[in-house]
Parts: sequence; structure tokens; C-alpha cells
Amino acid sequence: MLKTTLRQNSGQANYKLKVERGVSLYMVFMIMTLLLGIGFGMSALLLSQLDTLRGIGYSVLAFYATEAGIDRVLYIDQKTCVNSPTRLACLQGAAPVGSQPLSNGASYTITIEPPGGACTTLTYCVKSVGIYQQARRAVRVGR
Repeated sequence: MLKTTLRQNSGQANYKLKVERGVSLYMVFMIMTLLLGIGFGMSALLLSQLDTLRGIGYSVLAFYATEAGIDRVLYIDQKTCVNSPTRLACLQGAAPVGSQPLSNGASYTITIEPPGGACTTLTYCVKSVGIYQQARRAVRVGR
């Protein structure tokens, strides 16, 4: 009786194997497709984040260039124009005109503005725009 039961069970197992043939291959294919989709999604997110990080680095270098422009004007003011009766005219004559390149590839452009309008100080305002790659940063300082 035990032998008969085993033979019947083994026949059912063989029948199931014949009917469900290829199911494991289909499951592996579906799992691999899912993992591949997750991998592509993660790589797309990673690449966009890398672009953002690169932009932040460029922004910092552009800000340093802006700061260099402000420092240049303040240095000229202290060394050349501090005792000048027409301080604004002295600065506008002594400050560099146009884009000034820096050694790291960045550049800055300065604009000296008289009081009034956007400049709310009594002597002058300096606007410096720093550029590095695609990043532009600007700072306005009043003195």
C-alpha cells in the first residue's frame, strides 16, 4: 500500500513539473527586469544629482570671483582714493574696466555707482558680478 501511494504521488509531481515547465525561467526574467528598471532609475537620479553638485561648486567659485572684485575696489579706495575730495571720480578712474580674469578661470566685472537710486549710502556702491562656467553671482556693497 505504501508503494502504491508513492507511485501515485510521484505521478502527480511529474504531471505538475510538465505543466509548470518554464515558470522559474519566467520568474527569473521578471525579477531581472525589475532589478534592471531600479538600476536605471537610480543611475538617472545619481546623474542629475552630480550635475547639481557640479553647479554648486561652480557657484562657489563665481562667488569667490565676486568677492575678489569687491576686495579690489576696497583696496583701491584705501590705497589711492582715501584722501581724495572726489572719491567717487577717483574710484571710477582707478578701478579696472570690463571683465577681469582670475587665475582659476573665473572672472569678475565691477560697477561703481553714485549715491541715489539702488545705492542708499552716502559715498558710493560697488556691484561686482563673478562668473565661472555657467554660474553667475553678484554682490552689491555700499560704503
